[in-house]
Amino acid sequence: MVDLGGEREFINMRKQIRLLSISILIIVLYITSNNAFSCSAFLMKGKNYCVVGFNENWKSMPGIVVVNKRGIVKKNLSWNFLVSEDKPLEPGIEWISKYGSVSFNLLGLDLPCYGVNEKGLFIVELYLDRTFSLEDSLKPKMFWGQWIQFQLDNYATVNELVEGLENTCVIDWWPTFPGSHFFVSDKEGNTAAVELINGKFQVSSGKNMPVPILCNRPYQNELKNVERYKAFGGGEIFNLYSQGWNARFPKAAHLVKNYSVATGISPVSYAWNVLDSIKPGDWQLVADVQNNILYFRSDQGKKIKSINISKCDFSKNNEVKFIDINSNSQGDITNQLSKLTPEINDEYVMKGFPIGYENPQFYNSNKYANLKKNLHNYVIDKL
Repeated sequence: MVDLGGEREFINMRKQIRLLSISILIIVLYITSNNAFSCSAFLMKGKNYCVVGFNENWKSMPGIVVVNKRGIVKKNLSWNFLVSEDKPLEPGIEWISKYGSVSFNLLGLDLPCYGVNEKGLFIVELYLDRTFSLEDSLKPKMFWGQWIQFQLDNYATVNELVEGLENTCVIDWWPTFPGSHFFVSDKEGNTAAVELINGKFQVSSGKNMPVPILCNRPYQNELKNVERYKAFGGGEIFNLYSQGWNARFPKAAHLVKNYSVATGISPVSYAWNVLDSIKPGDWQLVADVQNNILYFRSDQGKKIKSINISKCDFSKNNEVKFIDINSNSQGDITNQLSKLTPEINDEYVMKGFPIGYENPQFYNSNKYANLKKNLHNYVIDKL
C-alpha cells in the first residue's frame, strides 16, 4: 500500500525549501543592490570652518576632474538629442556660465556627478530609487549630469538654486535606471536636500534640514529615523560601531555632531575619518569650502590630491584643464593639470558611459554612435 500522506509531506517540504531559497536569494540581491549604492554626503560647520565630505560608492570608475570656465555659451542636452542622428524638434535653452567650477565627471565635459564652483556652491547626486521626472512638453529637457553643471554655472548659494527650481528644465535620467536626489551646500554652511518624489521637487533646507547629511533614502525618512536616538531628542542609544546600509545616516549624524576642534584633529582630517567610518567610497571628496581647497582620492588613485580653487584660472580664454581622477599624484596638483582636448574627452565618454548606463545592446546601436558624435560636436567650441 502506497503512503500518500508521506509523499505529500515530502512534496510540501520541497516546496518550502524552494520558497525559502528564493526568499534568501531575494534578500541577498536586495542587500547587494543597496550596498552597491551606498553614497553619503555631509557638511561640518563651526567657527572658522565649513567642510563638505562625500563618498561615491558604486563601482570602480574612470573619470576626470575638470576646471570649467566662466563665460561659455551652452545649450541643453536632452537624452533624445544625445542619441538622435538629426536634431530633434523640442524646446531648448541657452545660457552663459556665470561662475567657474571644478567638477568630477564620469561622462566627460559638462556631465559631472558633483562639483564646487568658485563661489563655494557644492552639489552632488546620490542614487534614490523612487526618483522620476514628469513629462512637460513645454519645458526643455536636460540630461542629469548637465543639470548638475547648470547649477554650478548659474548659482552662488543654496537659496538661489532652490529658487531656480521653479523654472528648471525637466531632468532626463537614464532611460532604464532610477534617478537621484541632490545634496547642496554653500560657503555660508547652508544645505538642502533636493528630491524629485512622485515627479515633484521636494526640498528640505533650513529648519527642515537640521541634520546636514544625505544618503540614499528620502531625507525626511532618514531624519525621522535618526530622531529616535538620544543625541537627537529620542530615547535610544546608537551604536557607533554599527555597519550596514541603513546605519550610514545615523552614524554620520552622530560623528558630525560629536566633532570638536578641542580634540586637536583638524576639520579636514576628521571629515576623512567620517567618510571611512561610514563606508569608504570608490571616489571620495573633502571640500574645505572656506579655504577653497578640494581634497580627493579614488579606489585606484589612493593618494590624496588637492586643487586650490583660488589658484584656478576660470577665464573664458584660458584652456580647460583636467586630471584623471585615478591619478597616482599626491598633494597640491593645481599647477599639474593638463589641457583637455575633444579627443581626450571622447576617450572618457567611451569609458564612462558603459559604466554609467549598463545596457549592452545600446553600445551596439546607432544611438550610441550618435551620442559619441553629438558629444564630440558639443565640446569642440568649449575646449
